[in-house]
Amino acid sequence: MWDGYLDFAGTEIINTARAVAYARGAGLPVQCSECDSLYAAVGDEPYQAPNTDTAPWYDTSQPESGQFLGVMGMGVAGTSASTLTRTPVPLVGEGSAVGFGRRNHREIAFTVSLIARGDRGLSYGIEWLASALQGASCSTMAGCDGYEACMFTACPTETLAPLECGQGDTVPIPEPGENVGAAELRHLFDVALLEGPALGEVRYLSGGFRWADATFTLVAGKPYIFREPVQTLTDWVPLGTQPIVGPVDPDAVYEECVTPEPCLTDPTCPTPPMPPRPPIPADPCYQGGAALFRRALVEIDPIAPPDWAEMVPVIEVSTGSAEMRRLIIRFWTSDASQPCSSLSDPCDACLDISMSYLPAGALLTVDGRVQRATVGCPQGDEGYVTTTPYIFGTAGQTFTWPVFACPTGLCVEVLSLATATAANAQVRVQMVPRSDAA
Repeated sequence: MWDGYLDFAGTEIINTARAVAYARGAGLPVQCSECDSLYAAVGDEPYQAPNTDTAPWYDTSQPESGQFLGVMGMGVAGTSASTLTRTPVPLVGEGSAVGFGRRNHREIAFTVSLIARGDRGLSYGIEWLASALQGASCSTMAGCDGYEACMFTACPTETLAPLECGQGDTVPIPEPGENVGAAELRHLFDVALLEGPALGEVRYLSGGFRWADATFTLVAGKPYIFREPVQTLTDWVPLGTQPIVGPVDPDAVYEECVTPEPCLTDPTCPTPPMPPRPPIPADPCYQGGAALFRRALVEIDPIAPPDWAEMVPVIEVSTGSAEMRRLIIRFWTSDASQPCSSLSDPCDACLDISMSYLPAGALLTVDGRVQRATVGCPQGDEGYVTTTPYIFGTAGQTFTWPVFACPTGLCVEVLSLATATAANAQVRVQMVPRSDAA
């Protein structure tokens, strides 16, 4: 990963191009390889001075903030290795059972240089850095989940839109066609400060400049490194104006799905039956039965995702002006020879995501990157309230977070009760590639 930029919890921490420009503008001839396209890639104008650019640390009430010139990245470690671990269990005989693999958290160590004019500017800089690495102090959204961090794999070459890096559950999804540095931008989630910052050697330069080394380590609770959503044709899809299908019972067909049986079963000597399991109580919130539904289809091009990367979905549903009931989002794998309109057998579906009820004006986000779901809705004069919904899986069963590990296209069917779907309801499905190192 490139060490020249870090955005953490919505605050720019490292920007080598900014620090070099400010130092040179102040009269310090810094010799450093530059990234001339960085300022445009993150939505800035060419860097001039902390006060004129309103640098992240600049405070009009603190004159010494203008004497701090920025943070240069000098090295980063912890992103280029997989976090997969496995503990083999020795067998009684020879060999071992390899066991299940699991991914630990990811620790990312940064080495930086702080540039300032005078001791007051350096003191302010380390004070600001320590505060900024605590996260968004005025926000209560992250809690124990940490924040989002954004980095680049190299000096970004694309300058499509300003960079947006979220805080906690506020995880922005760019509009299609407006991805920022799509080839180089990477996201890490549930990130928090593990240790530091620790100030190292301070060099006193001519002209009153100070050059100080520092280190700090971040920890990412989600070990994966995420790209931008794949570029497909999946924009917001209207749901309330889609054709009505039915009456159908979306769950009844699962009772007819054939379960493969072992071919070695002897018909003259059946396997003894297993002891009966206790019945699973039905959830009173889950709704069933035949009804009329609005039906929308979203197609993910199989050419769009990288061949080697896993993908996770990010689903957004806007209910519009009326409440929504019996929302079902169903995934199929497909290829270019099988159009989505031809898929109709739920027995071939990968999974279902079901919600029994969503209020009017709500936005449901099911985010496979952080494996969290939220529902946000207006709350009168109190503003916008975010809550955690209860999500059902296939036919009301337990929901598991989907991961699509093979390079394939996807067909996504969205059903909602026709009598409880507003005309302005809409849905968007995006697929995000993830990797174990970058």
